[in-house]
Amino acid sequence: MAKAQTLSELADNIVARQMNQKELANIERKEMSGINKKIHAFGGEAMLFDHISQGKTIDSVIKSLDISIGGFYKWIEKDAKRGELLARARTRGGRSLAEQTLEIADNASPQEAQVAKLRVDTRRWLASKQAPDEYGDKQQPLVNIDLGSMALDALRKRSVVSVDTLTDMNTK
Repeated sequence: MAKAQTLSELADNIVARQMNQKELANIERKEMSGINKKIHAFGGEAMLFDHISQGKTIDSVIKSLDISIGGFYKWIEKDAKRGELLARARTRGGRSLAEQTLEIADNASPQEAQVAKLRVDTRRWLASKQAPDEYGDKQQPLVNIDLGSMALDALRKRSVVSVDTLTDMNTK
């Protein structure tokens, strides 16, 4: 059975929750401030998105910045424009990765063929995820089949046999 609380105890609980929320907000503000400082020291938002446009992964960029993946995405979500910039940078990064496959394939020696193939396939897969409209594997169907029309055509071509004819055939 729940213990009855006095008004004073309820007020204390509310104050404690509000203090906890303020502490959490302060922690998040400090985290965002630290991320902003690290991005500024890196060369700013433009430089960060430029690295992603060059085909570098978000993971490699944030490791060089020494920030967490969660912190990075919180930073992105703080400004809707950053989300759009990230999406564009990833699409351009897909194009960069696709272009890198040509260089890798052209520069591979026969002894390095398997390693080069792995590098090309990995970049091609990542490009298909980052720029699916250009490098995605989904293909449009080559033939469109209308099953409804086919069923109607089959019914039209079927010969109609009367019930009397069937009974005559079965008695013989």
